Amino acid sequence: MTKRSIAARRRRLGLAPIVALAVAAMLLPVEATAQDRPRSLLDMLFGGPPRARPSYRVYEEPAPRRIIRKAPRKKAPAEASAPRRSPSRASTGAAAAGAAATAAAAASTPAVEKSETARNVLVIGDFMAGSLGKGLEAAFADNRDIRVTTRVDGSSGLVRDDHRDWPATIGTMIDETKPAAVVVMLGANDRQAIRAPDGALPLRGQEWAEAYESRAKALAEAIRAKKVPFLWVGMPAFQSDRATEDMVYLNDLFRTVALMSGGEYVDVWSGFTDANGGFVTSGPDTAGQTVRLRNSDGITLTGAGQEKLAFYVEKPVTKVLGLNVEDFVASLADQQLSAKDLPTAVDAALATSAPPVSFADPRLDGGDQLLGGPKDAAGGQGSPREKLVREGVATAAVSGRADQFSWTGRDNAVSPITHDNAIVFRGTTSLEELRLHSPEAEPKAAPAPVAPAPSKAGTPDTSAVN
Repeated sequence: MTKRSIAARRRRLGLAPIVALAVAAMLLPVEATAQDRPRSLLDMLFGGPPRARPSYRVYEEPAPRRIIRKAPRKKAPAEASAPRRSPSRASTGAAAAGAAATAAAAASTPAVEKSETARNVLVIGDFMAGSLGKGLEAAFADNRDIRVTTRVDGSSGLVRDDHRDWPATIGTMIDETKPAAVVVMLGANDRQAIRAPDGALPLRGQEWAEAYESRAKALAEAIRAKKVPFLWVGMPAFQSDRATEDMVYLNDLFRTVALMSGGEYVDVWSGFTDANGGFVTSGPDTAGQTVRLRNSDGITLTGAGQEKLAFYVEKPVTKVLGLNVEDFVASLADQQLSAKDLPTAVDAALATSAPPVSFADPRLDGGDQLLGGPKDAAGGQGSPREKLVREGVATAAVSGRADQFSWTGRDNAVSPITHDNAIVFRGTTSLEELRLHSPEAEPKAAPAPVAPAPSKAGTPDTSAVN
């Protein structure tokens, strides 16, 4: 290799970096110009080449916020001394005030004072009997002749006699309260095995049923030993299907024991189930309105449920006590029924109206008289029916009654006499003069005879012959 070739090679190697820098310098301005070139009208209409977005993230500092400071407000002396109350405490205070007002209104309502001879009704059982007792107290609150006494144990039953032995303690309760009737309702806590010396008896087994029935009979016989009538109220349906099946089983047992022991059984099942016999939380109350009868647990009763439960027991209790309408009227106080409100004695033969009588009243078929006995003679004046049938004299219509069809005070609608009638007298003539000068009042003249028509010449007149 000659010196000339080596020198040429060195020159080429020295020019290579310079050429590279020149190419780079030419490309950079072109790329920057393409990125920064503004969009033309064609680019806006048809779209131009996409712009390359920078790979880095641009951070912009937020604009400084303007803070306005207010001067502290000066509190009034009364406001500064008043303590601050949280909203929850304020609402609690309002609720307490409302409850106090409700209690005050209930206290202001005068309660009906029970009479000295009021019959006492003793209610025993578990927590369901407690709900029944509250409902009966509300039902008989306005009745001076019935008093309700509740002696219940919410956790008791006939299975756990170690907790409460009802057959052994009912006699003492009857001696203390002196009830005229006893109402029994239990069984909600008896869905468990019975403890026996040989072991636990499973629920609804043969041995369990015999032991449970014997305890129910012992309770009924203990009440009957005190010569007090009793009612056994059945259990309602529960939300649990298994519990409902157990209540159906116990209700059949309660009905058998109550009837065999001389008591009465009250069935309340239909009041807390639907048309298919299933459990319902809401249903019609005593007024027919749909209300909530059971609580969220599906067992206990609401206030409306207590009233409905007592509705089923109220009439049987009145029947067992032997009370009728006469007893209730006799027990009313003077301020409830005054002497002027009582009906007066009127002769039955002259009476124009009669009080309503029940269809079941024995007086309708003569049940208050002996068969073939003497009949009461009718009054001397005779009844309206006898006067109409025998004498043909109708009874005068009572003034103001629907069958009085007479005119209202005046005998005639238009008076036939017009001389003293002020309305007619004001005119130029009277009605009588108008009648006298009317065309109908003038006599009509006799019609004139019709002259015969002249006959034609040459034709003989034959009208006289005809």
